[in-house]
Amino acid sequence: METAINIPLREKKVVSDGVIGMIFVLATEAMFFSGLISAFVINRAGAMVWPPADQPRLPIEVTAVNTLVLLASAVTLFLFGRQVKNNRKSNTLLITTIILGLTFLTVQGTEWVKLIGYGLTAHSSLFGAFFYTLIGVHGLHVIAGLLVLFYLAASLTKTISLEALRNKVAACSMYWYFVVAVWPVLYILVYLQ
Repeated sequence: METAINIPLREKKVVSDGVIGMIFVLATEAMFFSGLISAFVINRAGAMVWPPADQPRLPIEVTAVNTLVLLASAVTLFLFGRQVKNNRKSNTLLITTIILGLTFLTVQGTEWVKLIGYGLTAHSSLFGAFFYTLIGVHGLHVIAGLLVLFYLAASLTKTISLEALRNKVAACSMYWYFVVAVWPVLYILVYLQ
């Protein structure tokens, strides 16, 4: 008499747990930024003059170039992801992405210091409060995104399966793409009023 033993085969997941988790994180982040942007738009619409005449003008040109730097970081990360999909683990493009992100953050920080020196503070006007809240929250997200990219770079040195690496690249890339995608919206709304 023979008995059949059924051993369940491990099915390959269509979407990794990390990607599903990141979708939930990004949905929450999208709602958070939507709330901040909505409050900004409503207050701007209700103001007689926006920005107030006594407040310094924002550095539109420098920030436009800095926007291109951040957008370029998304391109280099995309190219890095394609390399990983093609079974190559060169970290040059990932390092370039991190450098571009750090450059964006440094330029933003330098501009903040200048604006504070010119009198634009969170206490100087509602405009200043919204500027530092919106741009500051985005800056914190850039810092978090850079930490995610550093984590991803550290993962390249470990011996993990190619599938696990691809899943990490997918989840980490989603976060960085979100941070990059939010910035042009903020730039248009806040800088190009």
